[in-house]
Amino acid sequence: MINIKQDVAILCQYFYPEHVSSATLITELALGFKKKGLDVGVVCGYPHEFISNNFKKIQLNENLEGVSIKRVKYTMYNNKSKFGRISNFFSLFLSMFTKFFYLRKFKIIIVYSNPPILPLITYLLKKVCGTEFIFVAFDVYPDNALKINSIKENGIIHRLMNFINNRVYSNASNVVLLGNEMKDYVLRHKIAKSSKNLKVIPNWFSNEEIVQSLLVVNNEFKEIKNKYKFIVLYSGNMGPVQDMDTILQGILRFKNKEDIFFVFSGHGSKVEYVKDFLKNNKIKNSKVFGFLQGQDYADVLSISSLCLVSLEKGIEGLGVPSKTYGYLAAGKPVLSIMSPETDIAKDLAEFECGVNVAQGNITDFENGINRYFLNLPLTEMESVNAKKLYETKYTKEINIDKYYKLI
Repeated sequence: MINIKQDVAILCQYFYPEHVSSATLITELALGFKKKGLDVGVVCGYPHEFISNNFKKIQLNENLEGVSIKRVKYTMYNNKSKFGRISNFFSLFLSMFTKFFYLRKFKIIIVYSNPPILPLITYLLKKVCGTEFIFVAFDVYPDNALKINSIKENGIIHRLMNFINNRVYSNASNVVLLGNEMKDYVLRHKIAKSSKNLKVIPNWFSNEEIVQSLLVVNNEFKEIKNKYKFIVLYSGNMGPVQDMDTILQGILRFKNKEDIFFVFSGHGSKVEYVKDFLKNNKIKNSKVFGFLQGQDYADVLSISSLCLVSLEKGIEGLGVPSKTYGYLAAGKPVLSIMSPETDIAKDLAEFECGVNVAQGNITDFENGINRYFLNLPLTEMESVNAKKLYETKYTKEINIDKYYKLI
């Protein structure tokens, strides 16, 4: 009897119904493959962290619009402690490993870099069963962890990850990187031995439909819109790899402006730092909101005139801040704080829909804000350009099709 293999499996930690971006992107990829006629299976972690109250009980096995989902349970210790984080990673790895024989039924597997030991399963599947795999690097580990001092150089975790990377990057049929700066980084640091199997496919903005409506529902955002002429938005993670200091020092120069307002929306280890800075410096024209989603996020995008994205110096190439694509989808000019050699900075210049400033350059940050604050017709023109950039390079359809061609 001949065993007919299914087309593609996806191996990841976060998936539907979790609403974090890494979950929604992968869910949309799976559904996109299904619409193109592929048989798709998903092995993922059981949802814990990023689910709404609407989901009371989630099944271990589920069918979502023809996509077969198998969820595995794992420990949920405190991720803020090193012990908790490592325990959760290894617990997830062991639970995923129980699906080894299920995964060998597929022709090819797409595996993600989070958690970073997960691709070891697909490497073993290739060695034992000949199953091909595509490795998607949302970030470059362990280099990013070394940069923020969360692991020790030449420690056990560092050596283990180098061991895994040496095998995963060379044995994957394709390694997908989110930007050309990531591709340059892995080649320059010899994480990848050759560019032969490296492909650049950016992420995209999920829930594009929420940016279509100009109607603002949230009363607080309505009040902000009516009170202030110009609104600047920072949304997304505020963690170790985001440069918040340049933004905060820059905001100090606008603290006495009565017709400009700065909105922070998101989560991360620097949220309290941002709140304390605003409070201690008596900055009244700014507020930090929590993680916004759905209509609230659509509202805050709608009222914004200009959006911010940042990376700490030296982080470029270790990841790409995908929040930018939501800004562009909403037709918002972007002020980026990062190296001019990143894809984002180059795109903003090419499509004339934003400006880039170097980390720590407060004067250029101030000038960048004033460029739009003092010239609203320019803001409107570059809003059109931002939407054009999004439609040219960063839609869901364009980039899912790139994955499909790899399959």
